Amino acid sequence: MIHRADACTGCRSCQLACSLYHEGECNPSLSRVQLRCQGLECTAFFAPECDECGRCAAYCPYGALEKSG
Repeated sequence: MIHRADACTGCRSCQLACSLYHEGECNPSLSRVQLRCQGLECTAFFAPECDECGRCAAYCPYGALEKSG
């Protein structure tokens, strides 16, 4: 997965979509993508369990995520 920090607002839609799809509940702490935000800048980290399904990218309203390759 590719994260474009300049487009990320930290809304966490990606985390909710991921956790709902993979774990059956909207819980950002269960997401395979984690955001760390400091001020206005957010960085995404992907867990080893991330299979790059693209669910997070599909639900990002700002285009900050995309599937690599």
